[in-house]
Amino acid sequence: MRNQPQSINLPEPGLFEKEIIRFLVDFQFSGPHPSLDHIAAISRYFSRLPYENISKIIKREHADEQELFRLPDEIIEDHLAWQLGGTCFSLTYFLLGIFSTLGYVATPLICQLNWGSNNHSAIKISVAGYDYLVDPGYMIFTPLPINKQTVRTRLSAETGVELNFVNESDSYELYTFRRGNRIRRYSFIDKATPLSNFAQFWNNSFDQPGMDDLTLTRVSGYEMVYIQGDFVKITNPDFIEKVRQVDLAEKLIQERFGIPMDKVEEARYILKQRKV
Repeated sequence: MRNQPQSINLPEPGLFEKEIIRFLVDFQFSGPHPSLDHIAAISRYFSRLPYENISKIIKREHADEQELFRLPDEIIEDHLAWQLGGTCFSLTYFLLGIFSTLGYVATPLICQLNWGSNNHSAIKISVAGYDYLVDPGYMIFTPLPINKQTVRTRLSAETGVELNFVNESDSYELYTFRRGNRIRRYSFIDKATPLSNFAQFWNNSFDQPGMDDLTLTRVSGYEMVYIQGDFVKITNPDFIEKVRQVDLAEKLIQERFGIPMDKVEEARYILKQRKV
């Protein structure tokens, strides 16, 4: 367990305007904005940054306690150099800055994954007086209304995501569904999270179980590739393929994510040394 810093100073994400403009240099949108279509287009453009913890594992090994966070300037440089992205907190923080720079009111949400508390982050964004959920960590790029009613968004005729309000706990629960099978992913309370609290939960995430193995996710069109260790799951509206094979995982990391194997091997070596 690392020593916890007494205080964590995290700047407002919108202050990274130079980096945000640099990242959005190729972004194009011809429709009206602010609008839900605009938000969805921004979110899908942002998805070129994959979910991956390779960069986080390496950063944790080499950085000072006060410099653990991968902020937008570092994320951009790492993406251009090695096609890296980030995990939920770094991706959420960057996307918050993008929405803020483009004039939206967006705040972080702290979520509870099934195996713990305060261990995931997402975004609440407001448009025309209504609130919506966007989650770059769980690849939710189409805004989901946060309105105490059951809301479903379909990726295909039989797959999608669902957001439910639970009266007893005054909270929301996010599910994914496929052909009638629903899986609860996380819950959250619709409550503003101060940036100082967000920073503390982000700092705590470096010691979470998800840091014990390599984990990557990327969405391309309607297909999602998920890798954890040597386990590979490829999902699209027509089928799910699950394979446990190191060679395939490495091949997909190079071909689908474009991350060089030297970064993969560096992260694996760090994990191996921790276990020793």
